[in-house]
Amino acid sequence: MEQKFCQSCGTLLTDDNKGTNDDGDFIVSGAQTPRISGMIMIKAENRAAVDAIIAQAPFNINGITDYRIVGLAPTMFCESTLYCLLR
Repeated sequence: MEQKFCQSCGTLLTDDNKGTNDDGDFIVSGAQTPRISGMIMIKAENRAAVDAIIAQAPFNINGITDYRIVGLAPTMFCESTLYCLLR
């Protein structure tokens, strides 16, 4: 079986920590450039909802990473179809 590693932190990905987006909470996720960390964009109603999502994230559960939560209120979009992110 081929081993896969997190592109952000280099941690070996297993069934316990590889993560999924089964609930559809993540809009995008991936490594930062340079690969010193990663980023997840979540659509949530409030901070409590974000905290609940992060509490279930495999990298959080397995103690692999710490999270810094930053809010965003988008006002411009490169394409009108991206406006659906706010709904």
